[in-house]
Amino acid sequence: MTDQTDLHTDFIGDDVIPHATEPTEKKRVLIVDDDEDFAASLAGLLELEGYQAIIAHDPPSAQRALALHLPAVALVDVRLGVGNGVELVRAFRQQSPDLICLMVTAYASVETAVEALQAGAYDYLCKPFHSADLLATLERCFERTRLMEEKRLVAERLGQMQRIEAMGQLTGGIAHDFNNILAALLGNLRWLQEHVRTEPQLSQMVDDALEAVKAGTELTSRLLNFGRREGGDTARVDLGEALPDLMRVLRRTLDDKIGLSLELADDLHEVEVQPAQLETSLLNLALNARDAMPDGGLLRFEACNFVVRPDDARVASGLLPGQYVVISVIDTGHGMPVAVRSRALEPLFTTKAAGKGSGLGLPMVDGFVRQSGGRLGISSKPDEGTRINLYLPRAVQSRP
Repeated sequence: MTDQTDLHTDFIGDDVIPHATEPTEKKRVLIVDDDEDFAASLAGLLELEGYQAIIAHDPPSAQRALALHLPAVALVDVRLGVGNGVELVRAFRQQSPDLICLMVTAYASVETAVEALQAGAYDYLCKPFHSADLLATLERCFERTRLMEEKRLVAERLGQMQRIEAMGQLTGGIAHDFNNILAALLGNLRWLQEHVRTEPQLSQMVDDALEAVKAGTELTSRLLNFGRREGGDTARVDLGEALPDLMRVLRRTLDDKIGLSLELADDLHEVEVQPAQLETSLLNLALNARDAMPDGGLLRFEACNFVVRPDDARVASGLLPGQYVVISVIDTGHGMPVAVRSRALEPLFTTKAAGKGSGLGLPMVDGFVRQSGGRLGISSKPDEGTRINLYLPRAVQSRP
């Protein structure tokens, strides 16, 4: 069987730039010039080249336009009828520090250029200028904007990962201590259970307390797993055998109004993972899918061999080139808006009602996949369901 090299586009947890799913927004440029004819002509040229041009003729209207349209680049004439272009650049930089300003003038001088650069201008253009020079300069400006945004997103992601690591250490420590308390409660309640069997009312109260302790134990187990960084014992798993067995368990667990199907590609590679963690992760995803389909729907499990090439966009998210098995869990539920999808892997983040979810399910699945050397991908839109892809590395082939 030939391994696949193309899969449904998804969003990997570490993506620096989310995959584009909508037409790219036009690049916005603010033109500030008191010469109305020149400004209109320049705007027309930029519109033909695919830019969105906003025109202002004086500093007050320019500052209002900056606040309203949030352009990435401003073309500012040095000599304005009212006000000074260099002073406007200083005001722009205070109002929007990331704005890239280009000075434009017909009266070039070294002193003016130095003053403009000291005010925060990125570059300097002299009238008349060739359109090719202007467009090349604008492209440099927007490339700089893109790099700055990437740097910001990387820093944001690094900070998030550091917070997650700190939270894992904190929750692991708290859960360990809480687990000791629950163990004492459990022992005492079981003793009581044996001694109140002849009193139904008390027996029911003890049973309820035992159920609460059981729920607390499951929660602390999740917290401990989330805070645990070491791997654990792994084994080679044949998904062609393991997944059908899981389907039998799920058919007994899920509501009758949810249809369940499994599609396995031929000759699936083995994966080397912690079997119990694999089963728990897939069960967790199935229960999340069930909650997303309160009125019923379809839940599909798929698995196929997959090759990540060096030029694959997923590589930027830490998914190393090589051979994988991809397990997909696909539901027809309400789906996730972008704001929810981008936070789905944050610990303790949940959209469920209080008491209905801990916000640890997906982060735990993500942690399991990472420990296994893979990555988790999410593809979801409102009213279009959700697809979770688990990229698990192919087990190392044994030497003959």
